[in-house]
Amino acid sequence: MPGVRTELPPGPSESPLLQAIRFGRDPYGYLERAAAAHGPVFTLRLPGDPPRVVVCEPALIRQIFAMKQDEILASPEGIPVNLGKHTLLFLDGEPHRRDRALLTPPLHGARLDGYAATMHEVTRAAIATLRPGARVDLHRFLQDITLEIIVRCVFGVRDPAQRARIEGPVVRWLEGTFVPATFFAGMVMGWGRVRDLLDRAAERALQGRTGALARRLPWNRVGAAKAEVLAYLRADLEHCRTHGIGERTDILAMLAEARDEDGEPMAIDHAIDELVTMLVGGHETTANTLTWTLSHILPRPDVMAALHDELHRVFGDGGVDPRRCGELPYLEACLKESMRMTPIAPAVPRVVARDYPLGDWTLPAGTILFPCTYVTHRRADLWSEPNAFRPERFLDGDKVSTDRYFPFGGGRRTCIGMAFARFEMRIVLATLLHGARLRAVDTAPKRAIIRGLTVAPVEMSADFSPRMG
Repeated sequence: MPGVRTELPPGPSESPLLQAIRFGRDPYGYLERAAAAHGPVFTLRLPGDPPRVVVCEPALIRQIFAMKQDEILASPEGIPVNLGKHTLLFLDGEPHRRDRALLTPPLHGARLDGYAATMHEVTRAAIATLRPGARVDLHRFLQDITLEIIVRCVFGVRDPAQRARIEGPVVRWLEGTFVPATFFAGMVMGWGRVRDLLDRAAERALQGRTGALARRLPWNRVGAAKAEVLAYLRADLEHCRTHGIGERTDILAMLAEARDEDGEPMAIDHAIDELVTMLVGGHETTANTLTWTLSHILPRPDVMAALHDELHRVFGDGGVDPRRCGELPYLEACLKESMRMTPIAPAVPRVVARDYPLGDWTLPAGTILFPCTYVTHRRADLWSEPNAFRPERFLDGDKVSTDRYFPFGGGRRTCIGMAFARFEMRIVLATLLHGARLRAVDTAPKRAIIRGLTVAPVEMSADFSPRMG
C-alpha cells in the first residue's frame, strides 16, 4: 500500500554540514552518486533546513507536478537570495493566482515579438566591442548582454546615462549575492538568516540608517546596492501609475498598468519584488544556460558546422532577423540538450503543506520535495546515451514529457519566465554565432559550481573575432 512508511527515504549518512559542503562543491556529481547509492528517491539533510526528499522517478515527479495548490507551501526554504517576500516564488493560494495572472501577458505571446529587436541590437553591440583574437570570459560577456536586455526590455531604460546609473547597483548587488559564499553561508547559518541579514541591510540603507563604519561590511555594501535598485523601481512604478506610460512597452510599464478582474492593480511592493525576481531570472539564469550551451557546442566541430549551415539556410548572407529565430530547430535543440545535460537548477523544490503520501512513504508536513532535474535528465533508462551531447534527440517533433525533462519546473509553478527566456536565448545565441567566430580555449568538460541559486560552469573562455564590420 503506498504511503505506509512514516520514516523518510534513506540517504547519505554524513553530517548535514558535510553533505552541504560536498553538494556545494560538486552539485551534479554529489546528486548522481547519492542516487546511485540509494536509488531514485533519497533524503538529503542540510544544515538549518527541513529534510529534502530528492525524487528522480518519473511517476513520482508526475505526481508532484500534479499536486493541488493547497498541498504545496510557497516557502523560501533553500533560497538564500533576498528576492523579496512578495515574489511569486513565495506566494500561496489566491495571492499567487492573482499575481501570476497579472504577470503572464507581458511575458508571453505577441508581447515577446516587441523585445526581439532590442535583444538582437544588444548582442550585436557587444560583439562589435571585441577586438580580433580577443580572449573573452564567456560567462561575464553573456552576463553583460543579458543584464542590458533586462534593463531595457523589463525596466524600460534606454537612455545610456540612465542605464549606467541602474546597471551599477544591479551588478554590485548580484555580484555580492550570486557567489558560492552565499550558498555556503545559507547552508551553515540557515537560508532564512542569510536572507534576513541581506534584507535588513537593504532596509537600513533605504532609511539612511547605515553608519559610515558599517557601510564597509560586505553585507551592508550588498544591501546598499539592492536599496538603490528598489528605490529606482518604486519611483518608476509610481511615476507610471501617476503620469501614465505613454508609448512605453517594457514589462515594468505593462505591470504598472495591469489590472485584475476586479479592476485593481498589483500592489507596488509586489510589483517591485516580481521585477527583482525577473532581473535575477532573466540575467543570471539565462547567462548561465547560454554559457553551458557554448561549453557543449564549441568543442564539437560537427555541431558548430550544423549550426552555421542552419543559420546560412535561414538568413543567407544577410544579418540575423530576430523575428525569425524560431525557424532554427537545430539551434533550439542545442539549447534544449544543454538544459538536459547541465540544468542550471539541479532540482525544483516543493514544500509539502501537510503529511503527504509519495510512493512507499508518508512525508511529514514541511518536507522539501526535490524533483531532481540533473539525475532524471541523465537516466539511461529514459535517454539513449544520456551522457552524450546529442541535439538530434530533440528534432523528432515529439514533445518530451515533463516527468523526465523539466528544466523550467512543472505543474502550477512552472517558471513564468520560460517563454521569455527561451525567446531571448534563441536570439542571443543566433546573433552570437552568426556575428562572431568562436574557438574554445579549453575543450575539457567544465566543472560545475553553485552561484547562489543556480549552477554555473567554472572558467569558460573563448577566443573571439567579430565577423561583421
